[in-house]
Order: sequence, then C-alpha cells, then structure tokens
Amino acid sequence: MAGALLTKWAKLIMITFLLFIAQLIISKLSWYVSAAFDLSAIDRDGTFLQVTVHHIVQMAVALIMMLILHRSKNITGFKLAPSYDKRGVKYTLLFCTILLAYYSVVYTVGHFTQSIAVYEYELNRTNVLGTLGFQLLLSGPSEEILFRALPIVLYQQILNTENKADRAIAVGLSALLFGAGHINVFQFNIPWFQVCYAAVLGTVYGYTFIKTNSIIYPMVQHSLSNVISVGGCYLYMMFLR
Repeated sequence: MAGALLTKWAKLIMITFLLFIAQLIISKLSWYVSAAFDLSAIDRDGTFLQVTVHHIVQMAVALIMMLILHRSKNITGFKLAPSYDKRGVKYTLLFCTILLAYYSVVYTVGHFTQSIAVYEYELNRTNVLGTLGFQLLLSGPSEEILFRALPIVLYQQILNTENKADRAIAVGLSALLFGAGHINVFQFNIPWFQVCYAAVLGTVYGYTFIKTNSIIYPMVQHSLSNVISVGGCYLYMMFLR
C-alpha cells in the first residue's frame, strides 16, 4: 500500500515537472513566433496582436500534443467538443456575479485610495476593441486547453477523479501550474499577487472542467473573467480616475 502510494506521488511529481517545462517551452516558442511579425501597421501600440499570435501558436501546439498523446498512448477525455450542461451555466453565472462584485469593490476602493494601476496606452477604438476582443475570443480557449484540459487529463491517468481527494489533487496541481505560468522564470521575477490570483481562478476552472465534463465552461469563465478585469479598468480610467 505504501509502495503504491509512493509510486503514485512519484508519477505525479514527474508529470508536473514535465508539464511545467513543456508549458515554459511552449510559451517561449509562441512569443518568438509572435515577435517575428511586424504588426505595428494595425496595432500601433502593441496592445493585442502580438499576444493574439502568441495564444494562437500556444493553442495549436497544445492541440498537437493532445493529438500525439491520443494516437501514441490512447489518452482521451480532453472534452473539447461543445456540450450543454446546466451546472456549467449555473457555475459560470455565479462565477461572473462574484467577479463583478469583487471588481466593483476593487475599483471603488481604488478610486478613493488612488491604488489602481492603469494601462499606459491610449483608450482609442482600436486598442479597446482589440484587447477586449482578444480576451473574449482567445485568452480562455488557448489557456484552458494548455493549462486545464491537458494537465488534468494526464493526472486522470494516475488519479481517480471520482474520489474527492484525488479530484482535489488533480485540480490543485493544475492550478499550481497555471499560477507558475505567470512567473517570469528567465528574469527571476515572481508577481506574487498575480500568481496567487491565477492559482485561485485555476482552481475554479479545474473543478468546473471536472464537474461539467467539458472544457467549454472553463473557457467561457476564463474569457469573461479577463473581459471583466480589463473592461473594468477601462471604465475606471474613463469615469473614476
């Protein structure tokens, strides 16, 4: 029994390490590809097109990895197909309501304490529509495929997600990977609030993925959370700053 438990944790640690390295390489590669294009004619301030290309490449590589795992190891369960689930709709509406309340408090308090960090670029039509469009259409799908569907399904090869403890381990490890993905490893810079905030949201997305048996709802939650965050800052800059 003890030997089996030790083997399980050894496998989990190994998979987590390999996933961290893979995510690091994919992110770096995606930024190199995006930097190869001169997009200034359309995106003068560099607010959305480079990060758009980065996320497209990131998502494509993650999908290729899933295809390789499926064909070589017969690993399935990534749950990419759209599906309707009442719990998914309920979780998403509740999540957005809580997030709207949270940011309402943040920006209200920030207005009186002058503690809100605002964007440096001009809030023109191109920048606003481009950034919000990216957040709504691409940020969720790209990051949830790489940071949620891929790791959790790999953890499920070792863990029994019908078991609450194993489910918590799978969600927790994927959330830690998501938080770690916000660390600038090459510059040894750890934005602690951003890392912890991402890990908390990653936990919500992970449980939604497992309970709804679909990656679509975490994608929607992720995209809407980014739109609420960025859009909230735009409203603050326009009306409260």
